[in-house]
Amino acid sequence: MRMSPHAIGLFAALSAAGCAVFTDGRHELYSTETFRVSPQNGVWDDEYGRTVDAEGCSFEFRVVRYRDGFGVRARVFDDRVVTDDCAPGSTSCPSWDDDNLECFFDGDNDRSTDARAGRGLEYGGEYTMVANGATQSDYSGHPRSFGRLWKGKSSVRARDGGGFVIDYDLWFSWLCIGRRSAPADDEDVTFGFNICIHDDDDGGRNDRALYWKGNPARPYRDESRFGTIVLEGVK
Repeated sequence: MRMSPHAIGLFAALSAAGCAVFTDGRHELYSTETFRVSPQNGVWDDEYGRTVDAEGCSFEFRVVRYRDGFGVRARVFDDRVVTDDCAPGSTSCPSWDDDNLECFFDGDNDRSTDARAGRGLEYGGEYTMVANGATQSDYSGHPRSFGRLWKGKSSVRARDGGGFVIDYDLWFSWLCIGRRSAPADDEDVTFGFNICIHDDDDGGRNDRALYWKGNPARPYRDESRFGTIVLEGVK
């Protein structure tokens, strides 16, 4: 994977670490490196609080290429898991008020400063999974499309020494980044990308939102400061 100049360090692959693998009959063609995001190297959303505790709020992720789409695999490290605002199975809930994983796509890579302006959502937007499996895609080009245009699962387990590990394994059709048909296997696919976790420790609004990249004023909307993903073709 070729990243923007601000790419962060390389870590061991999630699959080697035991992360869940989304199979569903799909064959993995290509995976990016795994990147770790912590309070020390991530970007905080100014709307929420901050922490210096990497054990309470940090994650790692990679992006996977399939023939019929692409995936995001992530592992979150959290000292407490709270999912009181979203019922399991919900596809439209206040996901930002619970522990979650949010993925943001700039499918046409136009680096707009406002992803929701004009036809911006047609080429991406926000797709969210809560730790209990609830989902939300209302701020994407395909609202409430979980189970059709994107799929996935989450799992929570206790961590040795305290705290929890939350694994997410998501699959997205090419349509989620505005592509009407699948690219050829040997074609490189480039798009803007951001990812974050929300950490809800009190059941209320005292959340934290830690992003991989972005503008702290609105990291979920300002595509100009997203990272760049290049899923290389299989030559």
